[in-house]
Amino acid sequence: MKAKFILAALALGACATGPHAPTLAHAHTSSPDRTAQIIRAIEEMSVFAGGTLLAEDGSGRADYSVVDSEWITYETHWHTGQLVWGLLEAGLVLERPDLIEQARRGGNWWVSTEFTGDHPLAGLVWAAHGDHLGELINWTTISDGTPGLFALSRATGEPRYAEIATRSGQWLWDNTRVPDDIPGGEWLFYNIIEPDTGLIYRDWDVHTQGVPRDPERAAREATPINRVARPNIEGFLFEDMCRHTAEQVWCERFLAQADSVLERQHESGLWLQFEPNNEDGSQIHPRFNVWNAEALLQAYEISEDRKYLEGAARTARWAQSVMREDGTLYYRTSIDGESNRAEVTGSSVAFNGLLMLRLKDYGYSEFDETIDTMADWIIRNRFASDHPDPNLAGAVINTRQKQRDGGLELLNRDVGTTFALRFLSLYLRDLRGENINAYLNGRTP
Repeated sequence: MKAKFILAALALGACATGPHAPTLAHAHTSSPDRTAQIIRAIEEMSVFAGGTLLAEDGSGRADYSVVDSEWITYETHWHTGQLVWGLLEAGLVLERPDLIEQARRGGNWWVSTEFTGDHPLAGLVWAAHGDHLGELINWTTISDGTPGLFALSRATGEPRYAEIATRSGQWLWDNTRVPDDIPGGEWLFYNIIEPDTGLIYRDWDVHTQGVPRDPERAAREATPINRVARPNIEGFLFEDMCRHTAEQVWCERFLAQADSVLERQHESGLWLQFEPNNEDGSQIHPRFNVWNAEALLQAYEISEDRKYLEGAARTARWAQSVMREDGTLYYRTSIDGESNRAEVTGSSVAFNGLLMLRLKDYGYSEFDETIDTMADWIIRNRFASDHPDPNLAGAVINTRQKQRDGGLELLNRDVGTTFALRFLSLYLRDLRGENINAYLNGRTP
């Protein structure tokens, strides 16, 4: 096993950005055809996304164990939703109906998982978290996938994707809000739901207290509200519901949610009091904060209040301040940018690039060079399309290391590729002179 791990690690590391890799921030200025370069990268990633990440049943594969050559199920609903969105954006920008059809396959799987009938969760999708939480449903396992479903309905004219995502949102609104009389719980939503009973965990933090929930221990121990509930604005679900249903109340609720997020933002641009960040800033999750910032951009779209743009820009500035010169971001990073540099997270590079690209179109020119650097990072840090392991061929590097059952687990994650598809598809539109925010929100430029 040790020899196998070393060989696998070498195969992975051969493509990865090293600590002293040269920056390609302005590589496109010497390229004869930057547009062709971006198109080629999108096409190559699309082959991997549609041929490998999209399983036969339409669900999305998440974590690939390089050591064991096995795919590990993890938060399938949001990973599938992001795969749908990535394939859809690639299909639209390249005018490739086959990629849109692949996105539709993912959407068909997603909506097939809705609870129906007399089940206590009827209207919600069965979005098992996986990993150490098993079958438990996590709020954002649903909402992080819903933007792709709403986008799929808009692109195909088939309402059922958005309708079922809306029903899930309605269930979450009706059942998971923290009561107004809970101190510190204003505009927070409980995170965890039992799929069999519909029990919502209001007194049990699965991340620190474990699984299963112990009712006696829960009665003895007071759990801080920020450990069992979050703003859960990731995926801007209520905003998408407003756009789909034309019911203004969902926009009002979304803006109230966004205001609470702004009020809780740390001066760094991060949200330290909520998992998966560490409250002392010793570890910052590489995507959680960008999810919140992306939602703030949608709050600006429906309010035109620049305070939301400023909040999102603060988050982008933090990423800009801690990334390596060549654009590399790491999974385990402190608020000050300290990292063990062991886990390279391409999804964070792409997601921050996407955030900055949208801010650019809102008038923030401070990110222009960084956007190019991040695009070049994605182009450079991919497994070759003819890599001998077909489960890696064409994938963007997005590594994680975990200790499991006495051994070291080395993963490459799907999200490096799915977020990169979204980012480079929008980057290509920007190269063509399109206004990204007008495109995403159905506005006339």
